[in-house]
Amino acid sequence: MATLPSLLISSVQKLVGVKISVVSPETELQAREYLASIRKELKAFKASVVEVKKPFKKEIDEIDSASKPWIEKLTQKDQETEQAILAYVRRVREETEKQNQKALEKYEKKVATVEAKAIANGKPMPIVMPPALASAPAKTVELDGAKQTVVKHKKWRLEPVQDADGVPYTPDPEKLTARDAQLHQYQIPLEYFILDTARIGKVIRAGGQVPGIVMYEEESLSQRAI
Repeated sequence: MATLPSLLISSVQKLVGVKISVVSPETELQAREYLASIRKELKAFKASVVEVKKPFKKEIDEIDSASKPWIEKLTQKDQETEQAILAYVRRVREETEKQNQKALEKYEKKVATVEAKAIANGKPMPIVMPPALASAPAKTVELDGAKQTVVKHKKWRLEPVQDADGVPYTPDPEKLTARDAQLHQYQIPLEYFILDTARIGKVIRAGGQVPGIVMYEEESLSQRAI
């Protein structure tokens, strides 16, 4: 069975062995650096595999078989790290919004109290300086040789229905037939059957709506070289 040159997979092995936990601004930056390295290495690894294949046409299938697990591992690490970063960013964003909301509510109460006191005492209305609000996490972070940006993608799924036991579930759109749609009383127009997932996705991304389809947003990190 064909094997890949050790020099080709050494850097990949190092990246795959790294464990990342995103729990602070410092570890978030480390995770972003790691994610940038994964994506750079994955691109280079795939290009190197193409070069390795050229003089060995007979061994191409074996090379593909040997490289596939590493590509899958890097892809999995990419997804895991991206989701860890996004989860941390969402958590910080939510906490920041809550803190700012509390600060504004406290400020409004203080203003109301001060103004009421000034009116009662017949004094000029004092100026109450607003609080300094915390900044939300930056959507774009520049790294060494890369720039990562949180972007939103419009996705879609079927509306939840109930099975024979009354338990709610979301059907798989790839397996939904017109008969199933009628059974679950979906109002999806017939021209979308067999569910044209590409067409539905195009309509949703353009800001349109399809009856029976739920639009939701999913975040990912885009990256480009700088």
